[in-house]
Parts: sequence; structure tokens; C-alpha cells
Amino acid sequence: MKKRYSLKRNYLLACSLLTLFLVFTSCSKEENEVVNDTIESSESVSSDEKTPEELNYVDNDGSFGLTGEEAVAIEEEAPTGVAGKGNSAISSKSARNYTCNYTLLTPSDLTKKDVDSIACGDTKTLPLLVGSSKKKVGRITVANDGENLYISLKANRYKYMEKVYLYIGEKGNIPFYSNGFPNLRKFNFKAFPYYYGGRKQATYVVPLSSIDADCFEIVAYSKIYDAYSNCLYSAFGYNPERTQEYTYSYYTGCYYFGEWVRSFEYCKQSCAPECIQAYGYHEECGFCEDDVFNTFLAYSFIDRNGDKGFKIELITNPNGCDISTSTEVGHINVAAAGDTKLKIEYHLNEGYQMCDLSFSYGTSRLNTPNNYSQTFDTPTSTFSFEIDRLTGANIYMNSGTQITESN
Repeated sequence: MKKRYSLKRNYLLACSLLTLFLVFTSCSKEENEVVNDTIESSESVSSDEKTPEELNYVDNDGSFGLTGEEAVAIEEEAPTGVAGKGNSAISSKSARNYTCNYTLLTPSDLTKKDVDSIACGDTKTLPLLVGSSKKKVGRITVANDGENLYISLKANRYKYMEKVYLYIGEKGNIPFYSNGFPNLRKFNFKAFPYYYGGRKQATYVVPLSSIDADCFEIVAYSKIYDAYSNCLYSAFGYNPERTQEYTYSYYTGCYYFGEWVRSFEYCKQSCAPECIQAYGYHEECGFCEDDVFNTFLAYSFIDRNGDKGFKIELITNPNGCDISTSTEVGHINVAAAGDTKLKIEYHLNEGYQMCDLSFSYGTSRLNTPNNYSQTFDTPTSTFSFEIDRLTGANIYMNSGTQITESN
């Protein structure tokens, strides 16, 4: 019996040792995978760079090591008892009187396709990067239409956004702590409540009326949770090629932070439609010299047509004076309006609108010193005005308009 017990004990001991070995090798493999994921970057950190004691920016948003008023400033109170993905339940922070001067943003229902369909000009897309090694954890896209700025953030695979802070304004007014880290509490746009559990993507809408300048700096910060490595990252949207830097030398429990570039410039994109030139021209009553189209009408002819008037074609794409490939996009109507006035009416065909018009006229060939012009804030398909009836037998007209295709 003793011998059997001894054999059983030895067998159990061997199994325990084997189990410990497997656990050790498994943990080592997982740790190596996490390390490899953590050090992934577009630029490696210099080997002679010191690695200081780690701190977690995300818990205190960069206030580590501060003294005085900076150290005791408490950020906005968080909800109680809400569990984050990979984190234990988070209770609300004790609060003291703190003046908040920011605009609260909530994610819109707009998709990327929605924003692309309404955006003017070019959109700007930059990576969400972590630290001087520029670990990519997501991306940010900025666009605008005539009324709003659209800021879209998206986290990479296995990653989730848990906070978003935005500064939009003059570069020289970006708020910083004395230790060099951006003072997120003083950013003018924030996304609350926090996304405990994380969010893969969000699009925020900021009225352009709240931004004074045509070109401005954006600091886009997101607290990113990595479900694979269980790390929390402080990520900023910026151009990795840019040399502008804000110096700070510490790192989180998961990733080193050295000197990083944390902001980028965005200029409002013009929403004015792209317009092309159209010319007023009638082959039977007109001529073209030096690429200038001119149409003339006898006053007696205009009078005979009365209110009906006379139509002059509006054409585009002339090849100099060659109009064989031109497209007719509308017409100009010239009619008598009493004894001393002429009524000029522009009519665009369906699918076209006018951005502006310029109507020059006179009493002799290629001499049209009198001008009526109009610019439209909102493109239109029709417009009319009156001009003085000049002394003489004929009126010569050099007329045109800038047009765009309508939706």
C-alpha cells in the first residue's frame, strides 16, 4: 500500500511540474506577443534612450508630478459603478468646485458615407498615434460643409475609445500643464459621458460659427483601450512627418512617450461650387473676334417682338471662336420695357445654375463699356434686370455667366 501511495504521489508531483512548465511557457508566449504588439511603430525608440518609471496618463490625464493648483484640479465627475472593457468598476471621483468652459459633444448618427456626401473640398485623414514611436491605434478624419465641421475618430482592431478631448483654435492658445502635457481639462470641446466599455468610432459635429479663423489648429486626444494587450493609450491625431513638438518624457504602463507631435492644422474648405464660363451668342446675329463673342440686335427688331423679346443662346466649352463642340445650357432674353429700358432675363436649362453673370453692352462693334454684373451667394437658374436703352440704331452685347451643374 505504501509503495502504491508513493507512486501516486510521485505521479501527481510530476503532473504538477508539467502543468507549471506549460503555464510558464504559455505566459511567456503571451507576454512576448503583448510586447511585440506594444513596440510596433513607424519609428523605433533610440537604444540609448532612458526608460523612466512608468505612469498612467489616462488615469489623471497627464497631471502626474504637478504641484499646487495644477495638481489638485479635478476633472469632471464620472458616472458611478460603470465597468469598462477590461477594467474594474469605476466609481465617481470626488469633486471640488471647478469651472468648466467647454462645449459638450455627443456622437452624431452620421456615417462616413453621409459626411463624404455633404463635405466640401478635400477631407483630411491622419493617424491616431501614441508617443514618439508613433504607434498607430486609429485614425481621425476632418471635413466641413457650409455650416459644420465634422470630426470622425475610429479605433483600430481590438481597440476602443474611452474618452475624447478636442482643442480647436489658435495654435498659440493650446493649453499645457507646466510639465509639457496638454491640459485636457481646458480643451474647448469634450465628448462626455465617458465611453466605459469603449466605442469603435464616433463622428462629432462642431458649428463653424464657433470657430473664428479660416485655418486653425486641432488637438485631438483619445484614451484608447487595447483589448489584446489590456493597455490604455493616450493617443493624438497628428501628421507623423511634421516636426513641431511638445516635449514631455514619461511613459505609461504600456508604452513609452517621448517627444511627440500632437496637433495639426485644418483650413475650412470652400463650399462654393466649381463654376465654368458660359457665353451669350447667336450665330445669325453675332460674331466672334479674338475669342470674344458679341451679339447685336436692332432696336426696331426688339420693339417688334414686344414682351416676347428675342432669345440669345448661352453656350459653354467654346474652342476659341469654334463653337462646334459647345453645349447649350440656357438662353438670355432681350425685350423692350417701355421707351427707355430693356429687360434682360437669364434662364438656365434644367441641371444648371448661375454663380454670377456679367452683361456688357454698347452702341458699336466690340465696344461695350456699359456693364451690369451680379454675384449669387446661392446659385440660381433665373435672374432678370433692366438696362438703359442707348441712343443709336443697334445694341451690341458681350454677355456671359459662370455656371455650375445643379443636383
